[in-house]
Amino acid sequence: MGEWKKTQCSMCGLSCGLEMEVGDEKIISVRPDPDSPRTHGYCCRKGRAAKFFQDNSERLDYPLKRVGDNFERISWEQAYKEIGEKAAAILKEHGPRSLAVLGCALGSAQAECAAAKPLLQAAGSQYMYNPIGIEFGGNWWSHGKILGDQFHFLEPDDGGAEVLIFWGSNAYVSHQLLNSSQTIREYSENPDKMVIAVDPRLSETARMADMHIMPRPGTDSLLLRAMIALILRNKWQNQSYIDRWVGDFERIKPWFEDFDIEEALKVCRVPQKQIEEFCRVLVTRRWGMHQDLGLFCGRHSTLNSYLAITLMTVCGMTLVPGGNVVMESFTSRENMFHKEDPKTWRTVETGRFPVLGVYPVGVIPAEILSDKPEHLRMMFTSLGNPVRSYPDSKAMEEALKHLELLVSIDISMTETAKLADYVLPGKTSYESYDFNVFPLSYPEIVCQLKHPALGQVGERKEDSEIWTGLAEAMGLLPKLPERLYRAAERAVHTSDRIPYFMKLLTYAAVHPKQCNILPLIVAKTLGKYMGSANRAIMWAALISSPLAGSGLVEASDIRPGGRHKIMEKLPKLKERCLMDAVFQAVDEHPEGCVIGRSDPEHLLERHIAHKDRKIHLYCDEINEYIKRITPEREEAELSGNAEFPMILSAGRHSEDGCDTTMRNPGTYKYRGPYAAAINPEDAAELGISDGALLQVTTKTGSLRIPAALTWQTARGYVRIPRHFGLDFEGKTYGAGVKALTSAEDFDALTGNPIYRYVPCRVEAAKEAE
Repeated sequence: MGEWKKTQCSMCGLSCGLEMEVGDEKIISVRPDPDSPRTHGYCCRKGRAAKFFQDNSERLDYPLKRVGDNFERISWEQAYKEIGEKAAAILKEHGPRSLAVLGCALGSAQAECAAAKPLLQAAGSQYMYNPIGIEFGGNWWSHGKILGDQFHFLEPDDGGAEVLIFWGSNAYVSHQLLNSSQTIREYSENPDKMVIAVDPRLSETARMADMHIMPRPGTDSLLLRAMIALILRNKWQNQSYIDRWVGDFERIKPWFEDFDIEEALKVCRVPQKQIEEFCRVLVTRRWGMHQDLGLFCGRHSTLNSYLAITLMTVCGMTLVPGGNVVMESFTSRENMFHKEDPKTWRTVETGRFPVLGVYPVGVIPAEILSDKPEHLRMMFTSLGNPVRSYPDSKAMEEALKHLELLVSIDISMTETAKLADYVLPGKTSYESYDFNVFPLSYPEIVCQLKHPALGQVGERKEDSEIWTGLAEAMGLLPKLPERLYRAAERAVHTSDRIPYFMKLLTYAAVHPKQCNILPLIVAKTLGKYMGSANRAIMWAALISSPLAGSGLVEASDIRPGGRHKIMEKLPKLKERCLMDAVFQAVDEHPEGCVIGRSDPEHLLERHIAHKDRKIHLYCDEINEYIKRITPEREEAELSGNAEFPMILSAGRHSEDGCDTTMRNPGTYKYRGPYAAAINPEDAAELGISDGALLQVTTKTGSLRIPAALTWQTARGYVRIPRHFGLDFEGKTYGAGVKALTSAEDFDALTGNPIYRYVPCRVEAAKEAE
């Protein structure tokens, strides 16, 4: 028998509490943690399968350097020295636009972002790429326009709503809300509550719904525009809410006046009576909406999100308890670039801008292969596998080969790592301290610092420690005074970090140009004595948290430690003493703890960031774009593609895996999820039987895959999972569906790739010659 330790799952942002039985530095068993203040004894299959993520026969233990077509083991000292010298030389010759950072996070393990971004900024670059640039760009851009802050994004109040809406979301399987299957089941069975699914598929969530709207794939924006128009035509909107909180409602009314609702619904292929019933629910009940890849990666993805928020606002369900709320985060929202800021870079070849500091990932091949002098020449990747996860895999692989320097930090030898010049072995979040910046636990504010459940193996390092070492080797981290190290040592020895904090403030005041690398300074000094850069960065995140002074932390049982009585009487310093006490509480509770509580009565005042404290529904970009969303134009664009008559969904959220993170095929042993889901009627017309090989072809490529006949898939639609095409122990498992997607097909407003609406041709595969 092994020892049971508490931690949290790393596979998605929910960060479900886990208990792990470990022995001989291996995971023996996993179960949900009943003491977790977030999930209270719940987790999904991905969490239970953590050992397949952790115990991987292709785990990396030592730094590697490419020599010809092979890799040779080198020391950390050699790796840092050579990478630092090469990176510094490229920066000197070609400038900061030559550098990009990619990845740096799992769903609920994001500590290293706080170290990678300062390295990037210290080098003078803004080019950060990670999965935000796939899924959330359009949604968070829309929140920035409407609420004034891209990080103030809305999520349903799952505990207080009367109705939960799942638009393009199969949360019963993909687990997008806390205790998702339990919550959806409770809503479905409660006669006073409702579940409504908007999805062309007959998904598991839709099968439990009280109402299932099945729009034609790709018509989400048209349907949303028609619904808002219907509500306004019938004068069902919440006018008192609009008058109080919306600053420009009259400017958006033309978007919906004289709009042909009936014709739009015909194009969407939904009954008008059902939509009228749906709208009556929206204007008479408290409801929250869960959105997923069906909206985020489909046609008009940014407009989808923009109109969804507009619908919430018209119904008075934005920033209200029981509706859609902003969940408090302990992390700062500073250093986010905005399109309108003249200091924000546009990519040199494609002219794209970042959302929440992240650029759309589909532009990477063009930015590397550009003939412009300032094109990308080197990239540091961490926990990212763009060769399998990003659009147009073949183009991505070809582009990465042209980099002058590619450094991969990862736990396994991924397809991307195999192209790298240097491969550096990171630790998983079960071997290191780590944390999740997305709380998703409204109204409580739950904070977790994952403690390592497993000990040291080989020469693996925490990723934040690796980024700190790279910054130092590149000459971006100056020699630090001994007084900071001494203060850090005393802070750990006495469990009193406030004197260290004051020394850090003094240092920052004397060296203001180094403020952007303070996380690296904390990792280097405090991290040295804490035994973890991630742990030290967590302290820094809490001590500088926007929760300080909000009054929300005071709603918890945490109080300052009483060791600095004078400071604890001075408002600004008292706030920092309180946040230091929060760190102490979080550090002492590996299962997590409640550090505050949202104020439901002041959500609107707290989370509308515009100067006039009003919601702004109008913006010029949407005003121009929405003119395209007419029944006539949408019908023309959706109808008739003789070469590619069906639609491919390239990936899906499921419980079978988590993109290419769960590389060990042992997790699929009894499930066989690698198959193309196709409607039985489509299969019959194509002469395809269950289990037979399909040939799926798009403009970028073709692959063969077994067919899985299911009524859950809409007609004209085929779905292929995205977490395959992995080379493991010399064998390739399935094929990477992203090879069928194009980097040229992206949302016009924010550049999000269009994964969920890829025109394709499906036919029975011919026998191999």
